[in-house]
Amino acid sequence: MSTIKDVAKLSGVSPSTVSIVLNGNSAKRNISEKTQKKVMDAVKKLNYHPNIAARKLRSKDSRSKPTIALYWSSDISVNIMSRFLRGLYSELTKSDNDYNVVICPYKTNCLHLEKGIQSENSFDAAIIANVSNCDLEYLNNTPLNLPIILFNRLSKKYSSVNVNNYNMGKIAADLFNKNGHKKVGAILTKSLNLSMANRNKGFIETCKNYGIELSEDYIIGSDNSIKGGAYAAKEFLKLKNTPKALFCNSDSIALGVINLLNKEKINVPDDIELIAIGMTDNDYTEFSNPSITIVDIPIEKMAEGSIKLISDLLNGKIYNPTSLTFDAPLIIRESCK
Repeated sequence: MSTIKDVAKLSGVSPSTVSIVLNGNSAKRNISEKTQKKVMDAVKKLNYHPNIAARKLRSKDSRSKPTIALYWSSDISVNIMSRFLRGLYSELTKSDNDYNVVICPYKTNCLHLEKGIQSENSFDAAIIANVSNCDLEYLNNTPLNLPIILFNRLSKKYSSVNVNNYNMGKIAADLFNKNGHKKVGAILTKSLNLSMANRNKGFIETCKNYGIELSEDYIIGSDNSIKGGAYAAKEFLKLKNTPKALFCNSDSIALGVINLLNKEKINVPDDIELIAIGMTDNDYTEFSNPSITIVDIPIEKMAEGSIKLISDLLNGKIYNPTSLTFDAPLIIRESCK
């Protein structure tokens, strides 16, 4: 079984740094996202599982401070996790709640292998982020004796905090229609979770309703990365009658697209307008050249909502599954007219 020292050795940091990251204190201790990614990648490779029960025993205030486990799918960006933790600690600071938070990375479709979630003695509640269909089936069919909140996944059995994913895609299509586009393109991540699929559906169906042309030739798959976006942009520019409007379902992809378009001397937004789904830190898209218009996932607000629901569950204020759904704001910047 892997230890925290093994994770530290593989990621090239100290065991204390690994502990800071897995305890969700990266922002407080100014741990860079690059270092966080190294740690999370090592955790994933080694299949490391924090010993939550032991941590509670070692903690001097474990009797008075409930422990909340944050189960985070290891294939979801560490940038998104950083935003989530920022919102979570913001809410803890504002409220009277005082919780220990432990990050528990898990492999997609393998939630059933997590022993901690099956024991009510390991921690007091859990927030589970971005569960797959397989993981949701496990949760729905397995009796678990602790309060659980699902992040960005609806469930009839568990309380959840969500964003209106379909509407995010619709907002992007609405803007292109408002700007008079009759033909658009899209660069979409190859690996889709249900949330991304619903955003894509919202964009594609709304374009169809407006009579905006979006043929299969104008839809290009991409890795969810800056490099993937740059490569996909090259393929996009090879199209005949290249559309003058482009939707990216990830801001990482959009950053790569902007970089490639700049190199090719293609003006944004005069030659091509660009809009993306905002997932990572807004600084990246705000200070790109040009700055990128985004439909932003309100991750910080969703995290705040998660803690509020956890608190209500622990304090017996809610008994039936409750869903909080947030709208995503449109932030218009230089990449759209």
